Amino acid sequence: MMVEEIDERKKQILKAIINEHILTAEPIGSRTLAKTYQFGISSATIRNEMSDLEEMGYLEQPYTSAGRIPSDKGYRFYVDSLIKEGNCLHSDYQELLNNFNLKKQGIQSIMSSMAKMLSKITRYTSLISEPQLKRSKVKQFQLVPIEKNSLLIVLISDTGIVHNKIIQLEQELSARQINYLNQFLSGHLKNKELISLNDDFMKELELKLIKRFDLSQGIFELIYQGLVSSEPAEFKVYLGGTSYILEQPEFNDLENLKKVLNILDHEEILRSLLNNIPDKGLEVMIGHENELEEMQKCSIVFATYSIGDKASGKIGVIGPTRMEYSKVISTVNSVAKALSKIISELSG
Repeated sequence: MMVEEIDERKKQILKAIINEHILTAEPIGSRTLAKTYQFGISSATIRNEMSDLEEMGYLEQPYTSAGRIPSDKGYRFYVDSLIKEGNCLHSDYQELLNNFNLKKQGIQSIMSSMAKMLSKITRYTSLISEPQLKRSKVKQFQLVPIEKNSLLIVLISDTGIVHNKIIQLEQELSARQINYLNQFLSGHLKNKELISLNDDFMKELELKLIKRFDLSQGIFELIYQGLVSSEPAEFKVYLGGTSYILEQPEFNDLENLKKVLNILDHEEILRSLLNNIPDKGLEVMIGHENELEEMQKCSIVFATYSIGDKASGKIGVIGPTRMEYSKVISTVNSVAKALSKIISELSG
């Protein structure tokens, strides 16, 4: 979009209309703007400018005699060119974020709490994906005997997520053999990126092990398959504040409400949505920019949180296109940075 399309007066009128519409959820007329804003021009001139903005695609007129509302194109211009990100959160929330990592919590509890806090701050629905295991490293690996011929594989990633898998052996291993296996595998797997634990690497590891240890190749294959299957194919998505949708007048229409709630109720759809977002700073998808038809009356603001300098997961807010973009963008950015810090410290 070329900024030169709109002169300065039209920019200010468009910004005022969007700000008023965010507050009222109603079409905005020229008289309202003339009374509320000191543009130094008549109501008739404002009306002419609004007509031009409508012709340019930045405004829409829902009813013949009504005022105008922003279009998706108008909101996009507003986000890209007319607003500045808020400087900071409310001090109470900022202090909570700063001290959040001092609490002794597991990764699941942190994600759930962060999602609830993000929705409480923004008054919109929030979602956070847990750190994806394949993007993390092995922090701890251990084989634990649980029955005569059974071992429990315990894998702890540097994100703090614990995964386990029971394998059934055809032969019984002694305590000395299990201890040796633990030392060997822990030494070779620790700090390895999970995505690098491919078939070639594991076969090379198997050859090293067989040279040192009288072990059936079938046992190593079971351990390898157990290790691979302990990596979840899907990641969990944590939601917060789904009830806030009910507060938005855009969703008084039951059909629109059902469409959005149906998306939020299907985690696999949310995972697909998150997977399609690029791993970069911040992404704002407005109305029809969303590929999902059910979400085309919504805007979604996403940010990527990281472990160290490596992208790990997504954090975002879903609301109507009439959302408080400046506040939401600022909040999502702040919470993403805080979550990056917390998860990085947790992973050690």
